[in-house]
Amino acid sequence: MLQQLYNFILGMMFGFLLAVPPGPMNALIAAEATRSPIHGTSVGLGAMSADGILMVITYFFSRILGYYAHYLYFAGFAVMVYLAISILRSTFSHRNSGSNRSPFLNYFMGISMGLTNPYQVFWWLTAGLSFMNIFGIFSVIGLFLAILIWVFVFPYTVYIGRVYGGSRVDLAIKLISALGIMAFAVYILVNALLFFM
Repeated sequence: MLQQLYNFILGMMFGFLLAVPPGPMNALIAAEATRSPIHGTSVGLGAMSADGILMVITYFFSRILGYYAHYLYFAGFAVMVYLAISILRSTFSHRNSGSNRSPFLNYFMGISMGLTNPYQVFWWLTAGLSFMNIFGIFSVIGLFLAILIWVFVFPYTVYIGRVYGGSRVDLAIKLISALGIMAFAVYILVNALLFFM
């Protein structure tokens, strides 16, 4: 039971590390959240649904690969390192949206953006696969719970005018997220190397 709780907490930590850094999806969520929190949340729920679909595809893909799935751990390590470096190099961009999209259309915009984003697809087939195989189902539940919390809290925060609280908070979020993701990348690499020893 302690191992499952540990994996759940680890999954939540990883979910926040993935969801919090500024990027195109958070920029879109923030832009829509300036209209209302539900507009931003609906984009985030769409993106989270895309992650769920990609996770299921990845799960069955890993069962087909069997033993050879561990070779993808190396690709997962590379994707995680790339993500950490990208977070450090990125800047948060807040776009104003003058459109009149409904929350329902925002949801479909989020899911279609998630399913057609090559990075998101590649992440699930590499780093996501590694993460699921190493930490198990409880970590995946924690990961999605963290994302769910984020897609409700972040738009509300933006809506009330506290977009990251300034440049120092923005930098701190980037550094913590990048270092945390880099730590997961190293852990994935170590697991890959130990498997082949």
